[in-house]
Amino acid sequence: MECLNLLHMYMDQHWISTLNLQSTQQEQQVKTISMETSLLDLQYLNNNKEEDEQDHQRQLPCEIVEQILLQLPVKSLLRFRCACKPWLALISDPKFIKSHLHNHSTKQDEGDDDGKTRSSKALVMLSSSLPLLKSVHVQVLDTRIEARSAEADAAGAARTTSTRVVVVEEVHESLMRHQAVQDMKIVGSCNGLLCLVLDSQDMMIYNPSTRQLHSVPSPPPPPTNNYYLGKDYFYGFGYDSCNDDYKIVRASCSSRNGNFATHLDMFNLNTNSWRAAIKTLPCYFLSNVVGTLLNGALHWVVRFAAAERPFSIVSFDVTEETYRYVPLPGEGDKNFSFYGLGVLGGCLSMLHSPHGSDYEVWLMNEYGVKASWTIFTTIPQKMESEYLGLMSLVRILNNGEIVILLHQRKLVIYNPGHRTLRTILSGDIHSSQLALYLETLVSPSAAPTVTTYSSSITPLNQAKASP
Repeated sequence: MECLNLLHMYMDQHWISTLNLQSTQQEQQVKTISMETSLLDLQYLNNNKEEDEQDHQRQLPCEIVEQILLQLPVKSLLRFRCACKPWLALISDPKFIKSHLHNHSTKQDEGDDDGKTRSSKALVMLSSSLPLLKSVHVQVLDTRIEARSAEADAAGAARTTSTRVVVVEEVHESLMRHQAVQDMKIVGSCNGLLCLVLDSQDMMIYNPSTRQLHSVPSPPPPPTNNYYLGKDYFYGFGYDSCNDDYKIVRASCSSRNGNFATHLDMFNLNTNSWRAAIKTLPCYFLSNVVGTLLNGALHWVVRFAAAERPFSIVSFDVTEETYRYVPLPGEGDKNFSFYGLGVLGGCLSMLHSPHGSDYEVWLMNEYGVKASWTIFTTIPQKMESEYLGLMSLVRILNNGEIVILLHQRKLVIYNPGHRTLRTILSGDIHSSQLALYLETLVSPSAAPTVTTYSSSITPLNQAKASP
């Protein structure tokens, strides 16, 4: 009973601290808190064994309570673990965690649409030269405005759209307080877990929602041979659904006499160990240091020694541990310049930069089929007296706009229809490493002991709105 009162008090304080959020976020918070309060009231009834028969009949079956809990966000579930032992056991159960992941991953790309307002969301994690992680919640609200008269409605002007953007920033403090960390990079994101590289050598798997982390043992040294070894490593992080295992891929590239070789080392979370040189590919990895995860496979743009078709995309299946080549648009000739791969709208994407022309955003609408590559939109090289230069395409919103990280220092939204940019976040970002992120309960370790980072999240700006 005392625990439940504390939870009620905590939720009241949390509600007061979020009053400065935008109205849409307030409504969502009310719904969440209302559901939390109802659940706590029901749990109180269930725990009071001496209630009369009438109150006893008000108890909800465990299956219904579980279905309600599955709809709640991670932060609510973390609080509810303290409500009672049955809830702690349920929320910690691997089956519940998988069901919660499935429910929320399917909703990630779905927007809310009540007939008047359509919203789409993106949660982006950024790393910087400082040992910090920053999460950015972006919510775009499109409000439909009805026509003022029947004549306007007949003329086809029944609906116009007013768009506003809500941005909430949060900074995750240093994960390694006991040692001086100068640099932190995100080299993978999967099911709410981030794969991080600290100071270009130490690696860890981290869940920002639960503050759980797992230190990855040192990878094997690169192979010693007569090849020239590149200075950079290439990384990938994905999930093996057949073996319920998370895997890290590290690639080291080398060349000799015009011949290329790339060696893949693999870390298995289930065994907490590395396997050296599981594959050797006859190509050299280019540009995108972090593999693009799609359909259970990691993708990199690669170069071959053969001059007739020097470029392609390599796809490495995380489960089968096999690779194949995915064709580029066109013929993959020497004049095909690109910035890297991504995933937009569930499709493999690539940003192509023809010399002296607009940037082209290509989408592979049918995976693996070369003929399905199409140009989704174009982006001017110069807008508002500013050369766009280096950019990373983050996500397509439900209204067709694209979230972009520009110049490694600001987040913008590009409207393809109007060919306009609007800045939603700028300042001291200084990051080329970003990842889409999903809040989950997934544990970063298969072992029973997991280190928990207990420091709180410090809000920078509770809410910002741009017209």
